[in-house]
Amino acid sequence: MKPSIYDIAREANVSSATVSRVLNNKPSVSAHTRNKVEEVIKRLNFQPNPFARALVSKRIPTVGIMSIDVRIPHYASTAFAMERELFKLGYNSVLCNTGGDYDSNLKYLHILIEKGISGVMCLGSVFRDTFWNTSILSEFPDIPFFFSNCVLQSDNAYSVIIDERKALKLCVSHLIEKGHSQILYVKDTESYSGILKASSFLHAMEAKGLCHDKENIFTVNRGFDGGTDAVDRIINSKIPFTAIIFGDDITAIGGLKRLKEHGLSVPNDIAVIGYNNSIASTCCSPALTTVDNKTDIMGSLIVNLFQTVVEGRQTAKLLTVTPELILRDST
Repeated sequence: MKPSIYDIAREANVSSATVSRVLNNKPSVSAHTRNKVEEVIKRLNFQPNPFARALVSKRIPTVGIMSIDVRIPHYASTAFAMERELFKLGYNSVLCNTGGDYDSNLKYLHILIEKGISGVMCLGSVFRDTFWNTSILSEFPDIPFFFSNCVLQSDNAYSVIIDERKALKLCVSHLIEKGHSQILYVKDTESYSGILKASSFLHAMEAKGLCHDKENIFTVNRGFDGGTDAVDRIINSKIPFTAIIFGDDITAIGGLKRLKEHGLSVPNDIAVIGYNNSIASTCCSPALTTVDNKTDIMGSLIVNLFQTVVEGRQTAKLLTVTPELILRDST
């Protein structure tokens, strides 16, 4: 049986996309990797199909970007950064809005794989369960997969995450400096990232010697209505509070509105912190103190990881982004 491009990739310990770049004399391959691939090609006496090669030479390599909904501001910002950086490297991007449910995620993944993409980049930890419950990573070992805000153990899986513990520690420490000790948290998603934020809140409260009971966490749906619902539930619970940390800016803005409707002043009566540093956080009144999770940096880092992987260079499997607390008028 004649050796295939996948045989070459396996022998050279690189991706099939890297072999393709060597065969088509693309510049985005290091000299070391190029020599390694060419040695394997010679040793296996590989002869590329001239017709297939003619087609490939006319095709611009493509990367798939998966999001549950690119209208969500921090996903839009990350996707923009990815597309911009990929374009600089000579790649097309295909953006898929999956909606987030398991079947749709899987369908879009197979569509991208069938299109012969050079890699897949997944925005948000919601995709973790899809890969966790399938064998896609092992079925397609020549395709590198990149994840934001979640980690999966596989030779072809790479991650860039935000330091959620650091983020919630910043929030709690700031509120304590402002004189608050009765602090609540609003969790607005059951994703891996959402659960990690909530647990990081409890850890930060415990580290400061404050009440870290799970009753101090209120779970709602993400969005403006989720924020209003959270405030209603908090007030009805009779739990004393002087500050609320929300897991998302839009949810926090819904909370701001409902606090005012209950006759509470922000920040005089209640301090409020959001998350994601979206444009909406500067448009509400008062402007929202929020966690900047560096979406531009995260998108660029994922593309940098991708470039390193397709060039066959050694790289870290996990990169961590340090968040920043942006102080505005709501605290």
